[in-house]
Amino acid sequence: MTINKPRLIVVAGVIEKQGDYLIAQRFNNSSQGGLWEFPGGKIEVGETPSQALERELCEELAIRTVTGLWLADSVFDYGDKIVELKGYLSHWQQGEIQLNSHQQMAWVSLAQLVNYQFCAADYPIITALQHHIASTNSEIS
Repeated sequence: MTINKPRLIVVAGVIEKQGDYLIAQRFNNSSQGGLWEFPGGKIEVGETPSQALERELCEELAIRTVTGLWLADSVFDYGDKIVELKGYLSHWQQGEIQLNSHQQMAWVSLAQLVNYQFCAADYPIITALQHHIASTNSEIS
């Protein structure tokens, strides 16, 4: 017997500033509570992933961003739901961060990401970011 689980399509923004990346910790009492993630949220009906990401980052963090390069898609079965996560580089345009949907945030280097426990769906985005940075650095040298 197959059980139909809800499938959520969500977007995540990898925001870089001076070589560090913004990560945010989910509220302890939420789904995946206490875990870290790249901030973002659900795509609403009629929105493109870019529109959804820019809206979500404004709602969650009170900042304006422009969506950049797609990094990776990740599909993960959390048991009660299936999450399809689309990760993009995001470019901060303006605003001061306010934590409206998270309990903590941190700016961390690529190497420091291993020190944080992320939601399972975020790990393929971290891997894609590592590959992107490595390929960008090899093109420069």
